Amino acid sequence: MSENQSSPSLLKFFFPWIMILVASPIGIIPWRTAGIDEPIWVPLLHGGILAVLLLSTLFHATLRPHRRFAVIINILFFMGYGGGWTFGLIPYIRSTAAWLAWEATGPTALYQLSLHSLRLTPALVILTSLVLSGRKRVQFFLVKGDRQTIFEDSKILKTKTPTTWTKMALIFTVIFIVAVSVILFGQADFSTLTIDWFLVPVAILVAAMNGFNEEFALRAAPLGELEPEMGKSDSLIVTATYFGLGHYFGVPSGILGVILSAFLGWFLGKSMLETKGIFLAWLVHFLTDIPIFLFFIAVSF
Repeated sequence: MSENQSSPSLLKFFFPWIMILVASPIGIIPWRTAGIDEPIWVPLLHGGILAVLLLSTLFHATLRPHRRFAVIINILFFMGYGGGWTFGLIPYIRSTAAWLAWEATGPTALYQLSLHSLRLTPALVILTSLVLSGRKRVQFFLVKGDRQTIFEDSKILKTKTPTTWTKMALIFTVIFIVAVSVILFGQADFSTLTIDWFLVPVAILVAAMNGFNEEFALRAAPLGELEPEMGKSDSLIVTATYFGLGHYFGVPSGILGVILSAFLGWFLGKSMLETKGIFLAWLVHFLTDIPIFLFFIAVSF
């Protein structure tokens, strides 16, 4: 392949990587690690770069196939859904006097439901943008999919015998739940933990909402745009990396949180691509989130 032939393909390959790294919290990790709030020019710089990258898809023929992906990443960043960032529409709304008063005085159950409804808005905006651009639900995996599809072996994970995705999902749901529970509750002082049992159904509902939110906005929508252009393996790695980095300030946090979240993102993304649907990915994510949100309500009192 000549240099003239390879340059466009390299540009097309690296473009999604540049976008997810700029949108990720990598740029604020040094500031937060030093115990310093990042100056306002940091998110403005990142946002400016993302906007320029989006504009480049309008004028550069090689990058045009990534236009919808660029729109998705810009929506996530400017609406404030990027993990760790305190910049964007959602953080702004949460900093207003009205929202702070609601947080301080409103019933906990209603506040949590309103918070996670607010956090659903980027997914709804992304869904609207995809539909208006002519994409069908099957193209961004917003269908149930075939749960009896056989898991395809990879370098990361292999099975001894042909195994359906339903069975793989069950096995790894148990593994993920145990791992998360050990990490969270293993460090907790049980003498200080109390649970308001009225909030348990709320925690389960919030886990279901969060599972759909993250699976659609951070996985299904980006994968639907990247897989036709980059292929299965590379698109999985890009989206898993973005998902992992976004959990650096999550639960669990730090490098461990990034590694665990990246593997979870890879596994759930693989389930979408092979079953051709979001259901199993959402179900595994939802069930894995339950102990996390139960932990939140236990340490809140």
